[in-house]
Amino acid sequence: MIRSSLLMWVGVFAAPAAWTVQHVVGLQLQFAQCHDNTRGPAYGVPVDTLSIAVTAVAAVIAVGGELAALAAWRSTRENDDSDPPPEGRIHFMSIIGITVSPLFLAIILMSGLGVVFLPDCVQS
Repeated sequence: MIRSSLLMWVGVFAAPAAWTVQHVVGLQLQFAQCHDNTRGPAYGVPVDTLSIAVTAVAAVIAVGGELAALAAWRSTRENDDSDPPPEGRIHFMSIIGITVSPLFLAIILMSGLGVVFLPDCVQS
């Protein structure tokens, strides 16, 4: 049961944590590229390459979180959400992880690919 509980928590928090780190790192990379709202390298940082690398790592972590949530759900699939803890809680929270991970994976991919394909340093 401890293994299922650990998989459940990884499934719930891996994808949101991966997106948070990707977002913060991407923001700092954008500041490195767009200093004072002018285009051009302020620090000589390969922004596109680093953004793709950070996006790939975050996507792998999000997929791992999805797989962890699925494994936790499979271990408690004969249980119901209303069953007593810990089985009912693990079942319920693993469904949340199964639902949330693909959403954050889509956010990670859109955010990472947007850095590469959209114009740099423009005001909205």
